[in-house]
Amino acid sequence: MIHFSDRLAESIRTRGSAVCVGIDPTVTGMPDELRERYARDVPECGEETAVAACFSEFGCGIIEAVADVAAAVKPQAAFFEQYGAPGWQALAEVVRCAQSHDLPVIVDVKRGDIASTGAAYAAALFGEVPGLVGMAPGMGADAVTVSPYLGDDSLIPFTDRCRAGKGVFVLTRTSNPGAALLQEKVVDGRPLFLHVADLVARLGAEHVGVHGYSDVGAVAGATAPTSLRAVRAALPNAFLLIPGYGAQGAGAEALEGLAAGDASGFLVNASRSIIYAHRETGADYRSAAARAAAQMRDEIGTVA
Repeated sequence: MIHFSDRLAESIRTRGSAVCVGIDPTVTGMPDELRERYARDVPECGEETAVAACFSEFGCGIIEAVADVAAAVKPQAAFFEQYGAPGWQALAEVVRCAQSHDLPVIVDVKRGDIASTGAAYAAALFGEVPGLVGMAPGMGADAVTVSPYLGDDSLIPFTDRCRAGKGVFVLTRTSNPGAALLQEKVVDGRPLFLHVADLVARLGAEHVGVHGYSDVGAVAGATAPTSLRAVRAALPNAFLLIPGYGAQGAGAEALEGLAAGDASGFLVNASRSIIYAHRETGADYRSAAARAAAQMRDEIGTVA
C-alpha cells in the first residue's frame, strides 16, 4: 500500500507545482462549441444525459491540458450530482481521466455522517461497495473532503480508508465569508477551528507516509491568512488544501511561510480562474486553462 500523502508529495515534486485545479462545470460556463454540439443531442437523450456528457468532455479536456502543471485535481461533486445518475457517471469518468494522467483526485463532497451512513458514503466515494455476488467499484476517488461537525465518529469511516491508501481533507477554517460565524468562535480559550485542527492531528497520527506527511489533511482558506497560518502551526505534518485563491480574491502573499517538508505541504486550489480562462482570452478552453495553471504555478512557486 502506498500512502495517499506519498503519492501527492511525488506529484508535487515531479511537476514542481502545488496547484490543484477545481473542476466545477456549469452549463453557462461551457465553451460555445461544446454547448452547441451537445444541445443537438437533447431531443434524443434528454437534458441530463446531454449535459453530463458535455461536462465529461469538458472536464477531461481541462485535465489533459493541465496534467503537466497541476499536482492534483478537485472535482466538485455537486455540479455533477445535480444532473442525476448521468452526472454521477460523468464525475466517475472525470476521476478516471485524471488518474490516467497520474493526477491524484480529491472529490469535493464535504460528507460527514455516523455509523453505517458514514460507511456508505465512504464506500460510494472510495470504492469497494458491497454487491450481491462481489464488490462494486464505487467512484474510486483518491481523497475526499469531509465535514467534522458531527464529531470524530463521523470521520472515522473515511479516515479508516487511509489504511488502503486513501486520503481525507477535513474542513477546518474555510474560505467563505460566513466561515467566521462558527469556526472563529472561542471555545476553551481557542477558536473552534483549532480544536478541529487538533482532531485532524489525532486522526492522522497513525497514517503517515515516508515523506512525513499525514494522509489526513485540513481545508484552510487563503482568504483568512492569519487563521491559515494558525492551522499550519497546529498541523506541521499535514497537507493543507487551500481554497480562496484567484476568483475568491486571495493572492500568493497569503501563502508565505506555509511550506513544510520536502513537497511544500500544501495544495492551492483554483477553479473558475483556470477552467474558465478562455472567457478572458478567447482562446481554446484547453490551451487557456493550461496557461492559467502554469501562471498560477509560477506565482505560488515564488513563495512555496
